[in-house]
Amino acid sequence: MHDRRIATLGLGICALALVLTGCSSSSKSASKTPKSDAKVTTTTLATPVSANGAPPVIPGTATGKSACEKALPTPASPGQVGAGTGGSSDTASPEAVESSEHGTRGMVAQKSLTHTQRSELETQMIAARGVANKYATVKDAVAAGYFRSTTYVPCIGAHYTNFGLVGHFDPAAPSELLYDGTTPDSKIVGLSYLVRNVPGAPTGFAGPNDHWHQHNANGGLCVSGQGVIGSEALTREECAARGGRKTLLQNIWMVHAWVVPGFECTWGTFSGECPELGGRLCGNAWESPLPPTKPDTCPTAKSS
Repeated sequence: MHDRRIATLGLGICALALVLTGCSSSSKSASKTPKSDAKVTTTTLATPVSANGAPPVIPGTATGKSACEKALPTPASPGQVGAGTGGSSDTASPEAVESSEHGTRGMVAQKSLTHTQRSELETQMIAARGVANKYATVKDAVAAGYFRSTTYVPCIGAHYTNFGLVGHFDPAAPSELLYDGTTPDSKIVGLSYLVRNVPGAPTGFAGPNDHWHQHNANGGLCVSGQGVIGSEALTREECAARGGRKTLLQNIWMVHAWVVPGFECTWGTFSGECPELGGRLCGNAWESPLPPTKPDTCPTAKSS
């Protein structure tokens, strides 16, 4: 299965979250700044469809033709499909995981905001976009204490993580930055908030549209001393054969925020995947995708 070929590369961020066990639980913190004219989508575009009670996905927003879908026909994890609820069930079978990974991609229907929520969200967006401007390149991120935790993965980018920022949610201090590649001059494309919180998902961005996800289906990811070496779809036996063990990250939550000016993603600000983010696994967002028959390791030399 395609998800197994990419799991080592696409989900490395979750293995790194294992060190967070001793962190404090989440609390909301954001400095107030003046309102801007930032626009937040709150209108449902079509009659949505829903599965298993999850917030519904708007039909037709995923066509199979986006750069993301062409580069990665199967999502790296059920936690990245729709509202991400498929990643939170530790009892889901391998078959259920595979089914959810082929499930409904696209934009989750947005719920309306109150005036107070919109004002607070606009303030938070100003803070988040300020981060994107501050760490415009990988070189900037590394200089500020972030380190690479995944290679480049279509739809979600290359993750750079700062463990000093995972103890609570702060729009102005994301624990992860997402880039279009892994070279020093690679450009920022989004933010990711990796937070340890008990109980349940953190109180994040204002309003009901930031759907936090996990990677705990089917007993969790396959983890070894080298990090994540297999996806949730692996059985315990398959994981052990790779030298790992299935691991639940029950108190680790994630949400992406596609707020970088000029790289807004059409599936929504908080979508698990960005449809405009295609490219090549282990390469960058601008290279041609790898054939689906490639193995689950990065090529020793990039081809143009």
